[in-house]
Amino acid sequence: MADLRNLKRRIGQRIILGFEGTRVPTEIARLDEEWGIGGYILFSRNLEDLDQVMALNEELWSMGQGIPPFIGIDQEGGLVHRLPLPFTVFPDMGHMGKTSSVSVAYEVGAVMGRELTASGFNLNFAPVLDLNSNPDNPIIGRRAISADPQRVTSLARAIVRGLHDNAIIACGKHFPGHGHTSEDSHKTLPSCDFELSRMRNRELMPYQKLINSGPHLDMVMTAHVNYPKIDPENPATLSRIILQDLLRLEMGFKGLIVTDDLEMKAISERTSIEDATQRGLEAGVDLFMVCHSLDKQVAVLETLLEAAEAGDYPKHLWERNYTRVREIKARHFRVIRAIDRAHARELVGNREHQRISRRLRDGK
Repeated sequence: MADLRNLKRRIGQRIILGFEGTRVPTEIARLDEEWGIGGYILFSRNLEDLDQVMALNEELWSMGQGIPPFIGIDQEGGLVHRLPLPFTVFPDMGHMGKTSSVSVAYEVGAVMGRELTASGFNLNFAPVLDLNSNPDNPIIGRRAISADPQRVTSLARAIVRGLHDNAIIACGKHFPGHGHTSEDSHKTLPSCDFELSRMRNRELMPYQKLINSGPHLDMVMTAHVNYPKIDPENPATLSRIILQDLLRLEMGFKGLIVTDDLEMKAISERTSIEDATQRGLEAGVDLFMVCHSLDKQVAVLETLLEAAEAGDYPKHLWERNYTRVREIKARHFRVIRAIDRAHARELVGNREHQRISRRLRDGK
C-alpha cells in the first residue's frame, strides 16, 4: 500500500487542474488527499476580489501533500487578464511590441510578478512567444508581441526576467508556434504547413534564445496544432518528434513541458482523454493540464497509473519527470505559511504600478 501511495503521489505531481467556484471544491480536496496534485490554474470564474484571491491561494498553498502546488494563471495583458481590480491592467503584448523598450518590458514583467507573488501565485502562463505573422489569426493576434522574432525574443526575455526576479515561474507558449494558424484550437485542430527549416529561423528563435541564455525558460506550453511537414500523424502536444526530438534533443530544453488544456476541441474531438494522456506520456509531456471536468481529471490520473503499473514506460523516465517538477518548484517557490494581506493591499494596483501601465500604454 505504501508503494502504491508513493506512486500515486508521483503521478499526482504531473497534473494541473482547473475547477469551478471561488473556494476549493470538496471533490478536488479529496483528489489532492489521494494523489497530491501538482498544480492548479485559476480563471476569472475563480476570482472575485483581492481578499478572496488571497484566501483561495492560501488554501491551495496548503495542498499537494507536502509538495506545494503550482498556482498558475494566464496573466498576459490585454484581453487575457483574469484578475479582478485593483490588479494592474496592462495593454496587450502587441502594443508592447510596437511601442516599448526592453526596460519597459522588464518593468511590466516585474509588476506582474510582484502582484502575483503578493497575492499567492507562483506561476504565470506567459509570455506568448508566438509570432503575430497572420493578421487573421482568431486566437493569437495581438496576444503576440510582434511578427519579428528578434523583437519577440528581446522583449520576452525582459518579461521573463521581471517575473523570475519576483519569484514567478514563466511559461513560454505555444510551442512550436501558433501565430500563423487561421483557426482557434479551442474550437478545432489548426494546421501549419511550415517546413522545420523555416521555423528554426523564425518561430523557434525566441524559444532557442531563452533556452540557450538567461533568464532560462523553466516551462513551455505545447500548441494543439498540426505541423504535417514535421510530424504527419500527431499535433505538437502528442508528438514525440516535436517534443522529444526537436525541443529536448535538438534545442536542449531541460525544463517542464506542459500541455495546453486537454479538454480543448483540437484534442477532445479527435481522441479520448485516455488516449491523449497515453500519447502525451510517450511524446514526453511532463505536466498534463485539464481545466474543467473532474471525470477527465480522474481519467488522466488513472491512465498514468495504469501505464506505470503495466511497466511499459521505463521507471527511470517516471523518476526524471517527477524530479523535473520537484527541481523547478525548489528553485522558485518561497515558503509561504500565510499571505501578508496588508502588504498585498498596499502593493496590488498601487500608483507606481499604474504609472508603469500608463507608460506602456502611452508608448514611452
